Amino acid sequence: MPTEVPGTQREDSPQYQAVARQLDRMVAHMEAVGARIAFLGRALDLPLRTPADIQAALECDADCQRQQNSRQARMREELRGLLVMRYSTVTRMASSVQVGAPAARDILLTANDRLLSKGFDAQAPGLNLRPLFDGIDA
Repeated sequence: MPTEVPGTQREDSPQYQAVARQLDRMVAHMEAVGARIAFLGRALDLPLRTPADIQAALECDADCQRQQNSRQARMREELRGLLVMRYSTVTRMASSVQVGAPAARDILLTANDRLLSKGFDAQAPGLNLRPLFDGIDA
């Protein structure tokens, strides 16, 4: 008599291992992006704690550009790109049939937990992921 539930996979199956590797890659990617966002936010003295903070970082106007040296401008441009990339990645994962919103949230939280376990401050810029979860059910 089989003891497995139909439709489930054993941990030693190739399919299970492939999915586990893919999830590890997704978490590692989001961890690296989160670490870089936190670094850039701190270097540029941008809090990135609220949706308004993130919006302000995305909308650097001409006055903002004039106040920065070329290195700061490049860092700000990188930060903007990473914020947009993280948002689009989360949106794509959440709307994907293969991943879904709860799994996308879990991937981000796992990546965030890894950063916290490596010594990142919970209040570091960009580590407040709640604005990304607005409308995503647990």
